[in-house]
Amino acid sequence: MVVSSIFWGSMWYALREVEAAGVPAALAGALCYGLPLVPLLPLLYTRRHELAAGGWRLLLCGVSLACCNILFAVAVVLGEVSIIILLFYLSPIWSTLLERIFMRAPLTIVRCIGIGLALLGLVILQGVEGRAPWPSNLAEWMGLLAGMCWAVALLTAHMWSQIAVLDKSIAQFGCALPIGLGAYLLIGDHYGAAGWPDGTVLLNALPWAIAAGFIWVVPAMVLSLWGAARLSPGRASILMTSEVIVGVGSAAWLAGEELGASKLLGGLLIISASLLESWQAHRETVNARSLVACERASV
Repeated sequence: MVVSSIFWGSMWYALREVEAAGVPAALAGALCYGLPLVPLLPLLYTRRHELAAGGWRLLLCGVSLACCNILFAVAVVLGEVSIIILLFYLSPIWSTLLERIFMRAPLTIVRCIGIGLALLGLVILQGVEGRAPWPSNLAEWMGLLAGMCWAVALLTAHMWSQIAVLDKSIAQFGCALPIGLGAYLLIGDHYGAAGWPDGTVLLNALPWAIAAGFIWVVPAMVLSLWGAARLSPGRASILMTSEVIVGVGSAAWLAGEELGASKLLGGLLIISASLLESWQAHRETVNARSLVACERASV
């Protein structure tokens, strides 16, 4: 999980290199997340029955993951990496609300405290230097929406755990390309009119697009899914927060982003909310296992 976080937290660099070659941000995201589908194309046939059995549930899981990845990819290219990552990690708020609505999960004191810490972190992160205490541009809103989509993906993965991880990965990569192209048509070239780059530009960007897809995305996806299948959700989420350290640190080192007091304090509160939510999830998992063990012992 920690190694996967290193890939996720540093992927912004490869995406920016694709854009620097002349490919607009949204199209860069579509290429980097769409290319890994190419070696998976034979599986569309061999696993056609499993994919069809997944139906709309598998499609929802794939769409939510693809939206999360495309929105995040565009956001870290156009926006400030550290701000985008921290806005993404407001996802415990959305996870808690979704679990409450769709799974009737209890809204515990711990989770209420976590939501409060996350919102306070957002206010401190954004609400200084005369800025409103919410995302201030399109890139930041996309980072926030990416976190919401991630919460939906986690919910669907939990509710429909019988769907194979391989099928979810195929659905995610299959949805990423059309969603990325749709985002490009909507926001264009840095919010302007969308125009398709010529062949030379695409050819120059191809090495970094391949690197982003197969050196960053595929290992990150495989490692995180493999680790998540072997750890409790709470522990997996705690380890995933190392992405923030990697992302913020690499942005400060490679992109020269400043680490101000508001960013550090707001980020600390947001990460505290994520850790608190992860601890609560771990505690609920342990309690559920203990209850099952007691019931088996009594039988």
